[in-house]
Amino acid sequence: MSTERILVNDTVRIRVKFVDTDPNTGDQVEIYPVVVNVKIYDSDNVELVSDTATSISASVFYYDYIPTEADTYSVKFTGTLDSGNTVVVQQRLYVSSLQEEFKPTVTLKTDETIVFAPDVSPLYVDPESLLAFFPDASLLEIGEIIHSYSLEVKAIYKLLDEEDGSNLSFTVLEYIKAATACELSRTYGFGGDDEVSLRLGDLNITNRSLPRNLVSRDNATTWCQIATALRKEMIAGKVSPKGFVPKGLPSLATGTNVDPLTGKTIYLSDRELYGPGTTIVNSDDPMPKRDLKSYD
Repeated sequence: MSTERILVNDTVRIRVKFVDTDPNTGDQVEIYPVVVNVKIYDSDNVELVSDTATSISASVFYYDYIPTEADTYSVKFTGTLDSGNTVVVQQRLYVSSLQEEFKPTVTLKTDETIVFAPDVSPLYVDPESLLAFFPDASLLEIGEIIHSYSLEVKAIYKLLDEEDGSNLSFTVLEYIKAATACELSRTYGFGGDDEVSLRLGDLNITNRSLPRNLVSRDNATTWCQIATALRKEMIAGKVSPKGFVPKGLPSLATGTNVDPLTGKTIYLSDRELYGPGTTIVNSDDPMPKRDLKSYD
């Protein structure tokens, strides 16, 4: 079958190669006909040409044909072997004109639905990775939910538009997957319940999980619980404290606990935090001490 656009009065070289299948190995092998006849029919099955094909090699033959009308032609090559057996090869030739167009008709073996969607960004997880868990959901539906949670992660980590999320941790990517699966389980019911039921005739067995005060990876049994545990890990890793200041240790940023005369830092005790502070007296201070002294 020729898929190139051929116009009326074009010279078309129709070429054919004779091959067969080896019954022992299953491989294709060339066969060598002694003579090859060619016949050309139009769409009404009217014979237009009956001639002999020209040999290029022992198994390859051709025939030059000039179509005069726009139509779909059937070309039949019949090769005769030394044994007297014949091998037939048929082809289709589509000839068009400036007014009419003839081309092959492609028929799908199965129905196929093509869904067009705009460019969704960010999309840090491939929607096809969740299609096996929710076969009834469409890629477009899964992608929209992943996009929603990708926006949440983008806001938390303050990612730029040109960043594709390749530097995100494994926990963050697993959170997006689990959160998306949690939303899908509300609709499609795969892994959304916190109990498993089994019924055989009159026997009904239900395995129900007890309510949890703290959800973690150890006790999570549903997509939503896994997403909650992963989100806690993600947030904890993002907002964890950078340092601690012990009680009673002043902050040097304000400078209020630095003695102006000596430049030394004064560390206050718990009692002094709520009472008068301790002042370090300069040894070169000319003023006499006027503190009250106690005697035994």
